[in-house]
Amino acid sequence: MGQECGFMIEAEGKTLYAMGDTDIMADWEWMAELHKPDCAIAPIGGHFTMDGARAAWGISKYFNLSSVIPGHYKTFPLLAQSAADMDVPGAQIIEPEVMAAIDL
Repeated sequence: MGQECGFMIEAEGKTLYAMGDTDIMADWEWMAELHKPDCAIAPIGGHFTMDGARAAWGISKYFNLSSVIPGHYKTFPLLAQSAADMDVPGAQIIEPEVMAAIDL
């Protein structure tokens, strides 16, 4: 219901792709080629966004990430409560903790 929107954020020699509320999309191909992100924040709630397995499939197909941070989950009962189904070969899955910094 609306347009997908994400952000490529480049700083300190790394690029983070904050996917926003997206699903897999063909644009990921050119985005990966042009921006070459190192890590991503991927929505995996499974109701309003893709779930962890679907996100992992798309990320594996289009990107070569060193780490993935699951997002948009575990906030209320309708959404996925775990990132256990997110397996991205070659990438570290970093589950965020509330108010804890993450080193990329």
